[in-house]
Amino acid sequence: MSILSFLGRAMSGAQEAVDVEADAIIRAFFKRNPEAAYHVTKLAMALAKQPQPRSALSKSRNWLASLLERRDNFAS
Repeated sequence: MSILSFLGRAMSGAQEAVDVEADAIIRAFFKRNPEAAYHVTKLAMALAKQPQPRSALSKSRNWLASLLERRDNFAS
């Protein structure tokens, strides 16, 4: 259930447009390595649990920072 909850939080709210080339690379990798999705999800969940300084979140707009910010907003 924690994985479904995490994925639901990660996908809730406004999403950036999908980079088609990056998406194709990721899909091909996961197709060749089916268990990679599990490992990537567990890594993302572990990273999302780590406390992050607010200044780091405001400076960085990468996917992980956005994910952590959503997590913080969800917990509030």
